[in-house]
Amino acid sequence: MDNIYLPKLMTISEIVDETWDIKTFKLSPADNADDTRIEFRAGQFGVFSIFGQGEAPFGMANSPTRNEFIECSIKRAGKVTRAFHELNVGDTVGFRGPYGNGFPIEEL
Repeated sequence: MDNIYLPKLMTISEIVDETWDIKTFKLSPADNADDTRIEFRAGQFGVFSIFGQGEAPFGMANSPTRNEFIECSIKRAGKVTRAFHELNVGDTVGFRGPYGNGFPIEEL
């Protein structure tokens, strides 16, 4: 069983500049990951870590049906978000989650 307190390693596979202060990061499980799927529901969030800088919660922006990666859009505002904006494709971050109940899309 995985330790829920240890982050899973994720590699930044794409960065999109949405505006001057918002970037969308596409994160894929690191090459040595045992399981490459990320199961989550719409409305859930994860805690993303930049090692040596800190961590912060962000919502997943992509559809849960595309579970081979996570996308999150991050506005540069504080220490951790500024550190995120300085990362490059190929860099590694940590991910814990998903957390929260999400939305029952199947029932709508």
